Amino acid sequence: MRRASFSALFRIEIRLLLASRFSWILGALLFGAMWWGAVNGQHQAREQQATIDRIALHVEGKLAGQQAAVARYRQPAPAQLPYWQDPSDVSGYMRYGLEAYAVKPPSPLAGLAIGQSRLLPFYLKTDLDYVAPPGSAFDFINPRFLALGEFDFAFVLVVILPLAVIALGGARLAAERDSGALVLMLAQLPSFRRLVMLKFAALAAVCVPFAVVAALLALVAAGVPLWQISDPGTMLALLAAYAGFTLFWVAVTTLVASRGGVVASYLRLVSIWVVLTFVVPAAGALLIEQTAPAPAALAYLDELRRINNMTPAERDAVFTAYVSARPEYGAIAARIKSVTYATKQIAVQQAVERRAAEGSAAMARAVDMAGAQAGLVRWLSPAMVLDTMLQQAAGTGIERHREFLLAARAHTDRLRAFFWPRALAEAARPTQACPGCAGRMNFTAHREIPRFEPAPPPNGMIGGAAALYMWGIAALAGLLLWRGKRLNL
Repeated sequence: MRRASFSALFRIEIRLLLASRFSWILGALLFGAMWWGAVNGQHQAREQQATIDRIALHVEGKLAGQQAAVARYRQPAPAQLPYWQDPSDVSGYMRYGLEAYAVKPPSPLAGLAIGQSRLLPFYLKTDLDYVAPPGSAFDFINPRFLALGEFDFAFVLVVILPLAVIALGGARLAAERDSGALVLMLAQLPSFRRLVMLKFAALAAVCVPFAVVAALLALVAAGVPLWQISDPGTMLALLAAYAGFTLFWVAVTTLVASRGGVVASYLRLVSIWVVLTFVVPAAGALLIEQTAPAPAALAYLDELRRINNMTPAERDAVFTAYVSARPEYGAIAARIKSVTYATKQIAVQQAVERRAAEGSAAMARAVDMAGAQAGLVRWLSPAMVLDTMLQQAAGTGIERHREFLLAARAHTDRLRAFFWPRALAEAARPTQACPGCAGRMNFTAHREIPRFEPAPPPNGMIGGAAALYMWGIAALAGLLLWRGKRLNL
């Protein structure tokens, strides 16, 4: 009889939830917000891919134009081009003519979260005078707009979804307590605990499947190419974490609503939401700032400027010392005045990097320490865990950007290894492959210049730890429900 009563009340609860106009309106608004957020994220991904495609066309067009110029300058001419305008001069080309970019293509799941895409560059023009990873190459949009944040799919899941669950479940048991109907319901069940678990089960049976299905439909409707994911484990881990996150808020809502009236329940639930979504991340950021303060970026840039601000005499001395230490280039020291500025920068750049190494290392250590502490603080907030997981799956988080900067640095090193020995050899033994021509023709291997090969978009960057965490805190909240206090009307 008791089990039959439980099942009957469970079905009644489901019917009440599904028959409620408020439930449908709330569900429609939540689905619309998911779709709108996914559209915004996918639009950002398309814009990035279009920019990368334009970069490829620009580089190819520039290279074709330079090769045409090389063919034109191969002809006899009354005067020779300045080296910085000559695409067939290796030193001039590597400093003034090179068009090379490192790019970070959007991943198939980029529509999930805009993440750091608005703040961190997704392409960098490769410069052989690369000293340290730049924080940003340029401003994408107005900084005042950045301060408003992004309305994307991740924002809806992390911030709005808990409010929807609270709005739907915050009054389910509290209203019955206020109206006095709770006593009548208890007459059908052996304990208040059973009643609370019944409410929890009914709310979870409606909210969790709806949230998962609505999220998938919103992504598909927004054009996010879910079918391009090569690792289905990523999507399964995401869905598991998202379902656990929803279940956690269902449990918290039921737990709070079972212990007070309607007004008190909503106030408490909104307070919990504010603390877990905003206060904990803000307090964590403040703690990290106090315990691991980063060196001032402006002071670091000013130090780089001071180091790089060499006089011509100092530049010549640095270059002379550099080539004198290398027997194959020793002949250059005897005619230092005829060496181009671009070639001298090979030695100057390495000297600058040695002098700036301590400051660069201090900046890197501060970033690593702050990142490690942020990784620990993140586990205090379910919202931060889910948001980080979405950014990792979308490839718009800080982890992928760090890999991108390392790849860009490696590309710069390959370009240096390609150009620097050629420029130094030319300075040691100058050649004139085409006497009387406008161009020097000591460099025609434009098609052999190393190109940046972007890493494949992330498909399996996330693990199952976040999903286990979400289900763990949901189980903990469920345990608190089960071990809750007796009814106190």
